[in-house]
Amino acid sequence: MKATQLTAFDASFLALDTNISVGHVTLLSLLDREVSPDELFHQIEAHLHLAPMLRRKLRAPSLIVGRPWWVDDPDFDLDDHLTFTDLGGHADEAAMCAEAVRFSRLHLDRSRPLWELLLIGGMADGTGALVSKIHHCAVDGVGKRDLLSLLFGTESSLDPHRRWRPDGGPGQLSRITHRVTEATERTGAALRLELQAVTAAPAAVLKATRDTVTRLADGLERFVEGAESVEAEPAWARVGSPPATPFNAAITAERAWAWMPMPVAASSALRRATGSTLNDVLMAATAGALRDWLAENDALTTDPLIAMVPMSIRGQGHSVGSNQIMLTLCPLPTHLDTPRERLAFAHSAMDHAKATPTYPSTLMSDLAAVAGPTVTQLLTQAAAMVRLADRVQLPFNLMVSNVPAPAREFIVGRGARVIGSFPFPPLSDGMGLSVCAQGYPGALDIGIGSCSDLLPDPWRVRDLLEQAHDDLIASA
Repeated sequence: MKATQLTAFDASFLALDTNISVGHVTLLSLLDREVSPDELFHQIEAHLHLAPMLRRKLRAPSLIVGRPWWVDDPDFDLDDHLTFTDLGGHADEAAMCAEAVRFSRLHLDRSRPLWELLLIGGMADGTGALVSKIHHCAVDGVGKRDLLSLLFGTESSLDPHRRWRPDGGPGQLSRITHRVTEATERTGAALRLELQAVTAAPAAVLKATRDTVTRLADGLERFVEGAESVEAEPAWARVGSPPATPFNAAITAERAWAWMPMPVAASSALRRATGSTLNDVLMAATAGALRDWLAENDALTTDPLIAMVPMSIRGQGHSVGSNQIMLTLCPLPTHLDTPRERLAFAHSAMDHAKATPTYPSTLMSDLAAVAGPTVTQLLTQAAAMVRLADRVQLPFNLMVSNVPAPAREFIVGRGARVIGSFPFPPLSDGMGLSVCAQGYPGALDIGIGSCSDLLPDPWRVRDLLEQAHDDLIASA
């Protein structure tokens, strides 16, 4: 496959690999029976031609400020990417979870293609697990779902006589051409950001003036009509400074993880009655759980927490690889008492956030292009060394994400069904808690990841999330 250069946005995810964080995406798939290593090996081997990115590795740029390339690995060995752990035949869910957490904390080897699979056996009940991780510079959440669909959701059409031959990588002329292109992109991105900065102030003044005139006109109209007050901007449309919480501080490398399935059918009547979506239910239930957790820890805030919400912009024509997302900030109704209030707030807040994304994909690409992966990596490491997150609050408290379900169930080996797929949410310095959901046929599989030095027991958050979801259903 022809060598391709990482986009500036994709390359920026390499900076997440530090001594306290990892840059890969991890998913735990629960199997209804144990699978042998040979079964998994032959299944992946038979599907590799459907996912050529699995045989591609990073090649460093010729200049330190440049972006890496994806090139075919001439020394690719499937055995390097598959690991098997036997827990002895008497293991329970806690032991499996501990092994998955241990595996998720290990950095991927950048001298090889950036993915690994861990097959777990030896469970007391005869079930198994498959833990997959692939670097975020290669795929986003939807891209990983599509990749797993190619491996475990399709029949192989492998031609046994077809041999894979690695491409030789980019030539000297190609690298020079791309260096010129990179410099042009960096200059263009810098000019766009500067133009935004120059125009932002007058635009903000104009908007403030327009809003003031509108409010005065509305107030005059209401005064004439006898109204008592002027309606303020709704709370769900305001994204202020995030309040301080116990999990918003400098993180360490210690991790804890909990998961739960959220049945889709359970909330169907509620969603029909309120016009809400499954994602609205997730946001409202998360808010209810965090409200209760903060109250239990004497840390309940009067202002809503702020969630960073990734949103896919991947169209039908996009390939599996690369990141196709934009980010938005959305208030979480942790300040509201009742489940129905939280659901109504979450529905309005998400509608507003989708219409006005905080960080459109073009802005993130421009920022990444100007900084470059090397500078971004150095800044990230420097911030962690001085524990900057203890003194400077991020613009959000946590990440809440939701990846839609694949078209069909996954099958591993010779007929083992995947009965749940739970993400291990990524963390970053200053954000010691994340809640991520992976859709799967019939359920929304939720993973709750935390820095255990800041939030030691995500299983308590999991229990509160289950209760908050039940309270929402009961409110219908």
